[in-house]
Amino acid sequence: MDAEKIFELKSKYGNIYSIKVKNYNLIFRELTFKEYDKILYLKDLEEYSSADIEDVILQYALVYPEDFDVNKIPPGNISSLAQNVLDQSALTSVSLAKSILDTKRQEVNQVKNLMKAFVLATINSYTPEQLDEMTFTQLSYNVALSEKIIEIKQGINGIQSTSLSLQLVDPNAQQSNQQSGNNNKPPAIDENLNFDPIAMKLWGAA
Repeated sequence: MDAEKIFELKSKYGNIYSIKVKNYNLIFRELTFKEYDKILYLKDLEEYSSADIEDVILQYALVYPEDFDVNKIPPGNISSLAQNVLDQSALTSVSLAKSILDTKRQEVNQVKNLMKAFVLATINSYTPEQLDEMTFTQLSYNVALSEKIIEIKQGINGIQSTSLSLQLVDPNAQQSNQQSGNNNKPPAIDENLNFDPIAMKLWGAA
């Protein structure tokens, strides 16, 4: 599969997983909560066998090849593949669910995600997906706009301005300041948050 198709699938479904079954290269996505709820509902119906449930799981999750006929692979492989889908969806494994949540908590501390969170908390007309479509300049404008909205709302409500803003810390400038003995150092940087190549981190309220 070419890179464009992989990017298209990832953009549409989020995490995707590749597995080879016999001579077939298959790609599946994670199940949604709604899909899993329906699977649990169907499992309680007498007319649905375990094989039927496995077929439903794969009908939901298999995204490539499109309209793949699961009957082309042996029943044992179907069972293993369906279980793999459930496992990767983190719906049957507490340890995997915890690992994914911990990873996502780290990811939201990336510059882009902190900027998105700041805008979403202030301007409710945007969705996370709409912010992903923006350039860095466009997102920066909305961060600045959010800061001004907060300032104006505080004034309207008779609250002293807190000058709440997001600050980019330039690691190169920081290193230069340290070498020159500059005493006006910015707040200490939590190394656990240094995931984004744009800057070392965004740190709280100035």
